[in-house]
Amino acid sequence: MREASYYTKLDGSRVECLLCPHRCRIPPGRSGICLTRNNVGGRLQSSNYCRPVATAIDPIEKKPLFHFYPGSSIFSTGPNGCTFKCAFCQNFEIAQTLMAVDEISPDRLVGMIAESRTLGVAYTYSEPTIWFETIMEVGVRIRELGLKNVMVTNGYIEPAPLADLLTVVDAMNIDIKSMNPSFYRRICKGELDPVLSACIRVKKAGCHLEITHLLIPHENDDPAETEKLADFIAAELGPDTPLHISRYFPRHTMDHEPTPEALLNRAWEIARAKLRYVYVGNIIAEGKEDTRCPECDAPLIKRSGYAVHLTENLSVGKNLPECGNCGTTIPIVL
Repeated sequence: MREASYYTKLDGSRVECLLCPHRCRIPPGRSGICLTRNNVGGRLQSSNYCRPVATAIDPIEKKPLFHFYPGSSIFSTGPNGCTFKCAFCQNFEIAQTLMAVDEISPDRLVGMIAESRTLGVAYTYSEPTIWFETIMEVGVRIRELGLKNVMVTNGYIEPAPLADLLTVVDAMNIDIKSMNPSFYRRICKGELDPVLSACIRVKKAGCHLEITHLLIPHENDDPAETEKLADFIAAELGPDTPLHISRYFPRHTMDHEPTPEALLNRAWEIARAKLRYVYVGNIIAEGKEDTRCPECDAPLIKRSGYAVHLTENLSVGKNLPECGNCGTTIPIVL
């Protein structure tokens, strides 16, 4: 445990956390919505500091990141807790409840990442923004080793701490769960606008960004909402920003049927009218995981699950790769 960043002291030994837009006002002996930022004697403490709740070596495509060192593996870890309370939470056992997790030293965590001999580290599984202090300390050292820092996040964070994270993070996948503010309030217990603002800030900072959208039947599957999402990405993040449309499965307290393939295909078609790189995930979707040239349609990267094949059509350009067939620049980090 260590003292948290981004908080202010209030009267009566209360504190206000300034890390995320909830801005929890926490009395002594209590925690914020995330469960892991605690008021201990009038000071805000990060109780999950250097306490990884899980570790694994994953394909980078699992994050999902398709345009950031495709075919690489990455060390994955993350903390207890989350800033949201999503009814469909895929990892609710670690995100919405507290587990007994041992604290390790930053040295040990850096060593584990380095020993994995992978691309670097993905802060993932639950919500990594609430691991702010750990990421800022470990992330600098990961950079010094020539490795990469990746975050898989809901994007619910205030501008100042986000700006700090962007000094050490190389790539993010941000989950835009819906374009309907009421969805966020009703199902996630949060707000939409801060997420959209975070996406814009990440893109403007030059950090590699990809977007995930979990398509849930009867909740966010209206074609008009998919079009609104594609319009936002195209206008504010750029039409080259990859969008991953993922299949929903019943989980936690939500028991809707899994997303029918027809709905995924419809959303894919709608988004492709506005965006150059749209993918379907959590289902075997022939051709909808592949990267193709947006100009000549030549196959550049073929994918089947986590099997990745960079074709001869993807050639290394002066800065970014190019389509070897027509010369179009392809926004992929290799």
